[in-house]
Amino acid sequence: MSLTKELAAAIRVIRRQRGLGYEDLADVSVQAHIGALEQGNASPSLDKLVSLAEALDFDPVALMAICVALRDGSTCDQALEHAQTQLADFKHRGGIKQLEGEYVGNELVKRSPGKPTHSENAEAVKKLKSDGFSQAEVRRTLGLSKSTVHRYWQKD
Repeated sequence: MSLTKELAAAIRVIRRQRGLGYEDLADVSVQAHIGALEQGNASPSLDKLVSLAEALDFDPVALMAICVALRDGSTCDQALEHAQTQLADFKHRGGIKQLEGEYVGNELVKRSPGKPTHSENAEAVKKLKSDGFSQAEVRRTLGLSKSTVHRYWQKD
């Protein structure tokens, strides 16, 4: 779901609170693009969003909390509490350790080309295939797409 309009409102208010004009954000983007962002007619890249937050002297996480709260009709505190719950679950499931494995030094580890395999789904398809199920029956049983079942069906 897009947060374009919520971001537009948040940027407008933060910029005005800080007493900044479009020209003060010129290092981030051309004035016309800032105007388009504030009118909800453009969506920034993630890098541009972080640069914009920095130019506004505003934490990017706080900026996103405002946008999510506006979208969900909640408060910023509620949005951050929800994020805290998600982060706690992420940590509990070993996400921090897994993230460490995605980097060597400051470099992102390359993953193998192609679509990642869900080994549980692949194994379930192989099992049902060996049990004599058709691809259509496997799709219905596992709730997978035709292309996914076909891809796993062909691998041996």
